[in-house]
Amino acid sequence: MDFREKNAEKTLKMRVKAKWDIHVQRFGIRSLPIHPIKVYKRAKALFFGILDGIGGPTIPIFFAFLKQRFLHKSTRIDTSISGISYGTLPRHKMDLFVPVDAYKIKNQPGQDNQTGIPVIIVFPGYSWNNTGLIQLYKPMAQTLCETGVFVILPNLGLPGKTSLSEILEDMQLILEWTSENIGKSGGDPKQIHLLGFGAGAHMCCMYNIASILSGITESSSLAHESIYQILSSENANAELKEWFRRLRRPVIPVLGLILISGVYSLEKQRKYEEMRCIETISMSSRLFESLYFAEAWSPLNIMIGLRKRGIFISNNLFAKRVLIVHGQKDSTFPLELSQKLFQEFCLMDMDDVNMKVYANLRRIDPSVILSVQDAYLARSFLEDIKSALFIDETEDENTKTKDNESEETKEFKSDDTNNISSDITENVSS
Repeated sequence: MDFREKNAEKTLKMRVKAKWDIHVQRFGIRSLPIHPIKVYKRAKALFFGILDGIGGPTIPIFFAFLKQRFLHKSTRIDTSISGISYGTLPRHKMDLFVPVDAYKIKNQPGQDNQTGIPVIIVFPGYSWNNTGLIQLYKPMAQTLCETGVFVILPNLGLPGKTSLSEILEDMQLILEWTSENIGKSGGDPKQIHLLGFGAGAHMCCMYNIASILSGITESSSLAHESIYQILSSENANAELKEWFRRLRRPVIPVLGLILISGVYSLEKQRKYEEMRCIETISMSSRLFESLYFAEAWSPLNIMIGLRKRGIFISNNLFAKRVLIVHGQKDSTFPLELSQKLFQEFCLMDMDDVNMKVYANLRRIDPSVILSVQDAYLARSFLEDIKSALFIDETEDENTKTKDNESEETKEFKSDDTNNISSDITENVSS
């Protein structure tokens, strides 16, 4: 075999190897590789991703929902007020769910904001840049409202057109509206809690970070410069400085966070997805192509950076109560990230930090769990939330006896709801 033949054989082998490792650098199904190991890993990730979506309690709860829907007469009262504007843009709409006892509490003599009703603002998490089909979350919001709290279900962003900075700005507008208006109708602006799951939990945690950074910069000019040196690189710190520059000031702190199946570190999530060979087809990679950008939008990384830099954080700058919920077998967002976030919260001067891990469950989705409020898992989940809100036991007893009330009482409560609805509408318009 002469030199030319050897050269041709070597070239042929290189071409075969190149074809074997073909990888189309595009998103979606076209980015699937030909390499068999990568195909196996992606197929495995897809399989477990489907299990995360339908596994755990989803199927039994679905049958329980059908049974409740068709075999039992519903006595639930719709207490929602739809289409309330919280900003100037057309997308700035939200639904407010009013507890049936709000009208009575509002009209009690000597009642003030300090003894009002807690408020939960729900941020769903099936997309990073919008809340998607908000109607799907109404049964969950109504179930939460029946525990005796105001529930706000906002519409955030537009599909594929809204940046994370704009989502954070929308969250600020919602908090400002709630702080200014909810007290007029029996709610307590000092007892506002954020509840998020998936991407929503991540953004709730980012809002808490925004509150911390805003308070630090207002209290000390020296700390103002040091917060731009907390991440691992200059580019990441520059991204942090950019999104922080766009914030409205001041950022209103909230009382509590209820974080369910969240991400919390996009940088670590990217590495986890690379290990599973799904980095080019995952939603997070589509939105966070730059690792610097991902790190700057990672609350866990920012909290670790603040701690390592020794920056003092006053306890009036962040949420005082935190509940973290995660499924033990979640393969989409690993449990490890929630555990690390819990550890960081424990190192802060918080009044109450708890973590609940549901054994043998995959991704926890409250919109599915709370669709059947009589299911065992739904009752357990509601107890966790009520504990996080410190709802009085006497209110729990009132909730338990609600189904035994007479038709007269139900009609009376329905009238009360109509009254409080008109009151809120008047307050908003004024």
